[in-house]
Amino acid sequence: MDNFRTKITAPRYSFDISHDTQVNMIGSCFTQNIGAALSDIKFKVEVNPFGILFNPFSIMNALERMLNNRPYTEAELLKASEYFVSLDHHGDFKNLEADAALSKINERLERGRKHLLESDVVFITLGSAWVYRHIELDHIVANCHKIPNKEFKKQLLSYQDVHLILRHIPQFMASKKIPANIVFTISPIRHWKDGPVENQRSKSILHAATQAVVDEFENCNYFPSYEFMMDDLRDYRFYEQDMLHPTAQALEYIWGKFQKSFFREETQAICKEVKAIVDAAAHRPMDPESNSFQRFAKKQLDLIDQIGKKYPPLDLKAERQHFEGFLL
Repeated sequence: MDNFRTKITAPRYSFDISHDTQVNMIGSCFTQNIGAALSDIKFKVEVNPFGILFNPFSIMNALERMLNNRPYTEAELLKASEYFVSLDHHGDFKNLEADAALSKINERLERGRKHLLESDVVFITLGSAWVYRHIELDHIVANCHKIPNKEFKKQLLSYQDVHLILRHIPQFMASKKIPANIVFTISPIRHWKDGPVENQRSKSILHAATQAVVDEFENCNYFPSYEFMMDDLRDYRFYEQDMLHPTAQALEYIWGKFQKSFFREETQAICKEVKAIVDAAAHRPMDPESNSFQRFAKKQLDLIDQIGKKYPPLDLKAERQHFEGFLL
């Protein structure tokens, strides 16, 4: 017996992703990781315009606010300690000044809306079916912002709740005439604070509801990031010290599966060329005036010119300016 792993093959889909593709990603931490990887190699991607979101209601709410073009008002902000916050947003949007918080919230909402209207693929990563409802406002929140627990009621969304929420997403996008493919994923990160049994109940509800929607709508798909982590990489060496979050190695493995699923061979080749230039631009030269580095900078500029001619959609302006800034 020489097989000591339950290997999962990267699935293929009826569509692919290239540098021409408009990609939107919304949801939990896994969305941030894959979105950052796409952004680093110059894909047209918009990641979490409301910040990290975990539950399906908050994700649906964010999509509706953007596509209905409903900016937030100061009346919708709350004061949490010394900060102004939005219960629909991650803590990244908090600010000591209400105007500043509101400005950032609505700038990202508008940018996200424009990107969504032209989107080709929308990735939605679900983290948990457990939600917190603000008692006074009777509203499910995306983040509690360390507001006292007594102001919230914790509850588990039922399968019926999650199914209705998720199937509303493709219907709502169709009503806005957005013919994008939707890819659901489930975050492999366990919400251990809820408890082991409660976490499993939550993930099971998300799985069952997601598969029902994928079965019903032709443009809905499922990418098995959860299965890659929990089954294929079923070993604690692939977890950080908290034993909950994937290591960089595990994320790199899943990112490789993502590429096999969604990138054609040509796109994968382009990505390698782009990554080499991006990595080179991130390197700090010890002696930028040396002949060797001057030759290196000129070589990188030549490569940028070559890639620009072959793949016009790529934007390597920042890297070009970086190397041009060193030329004597």
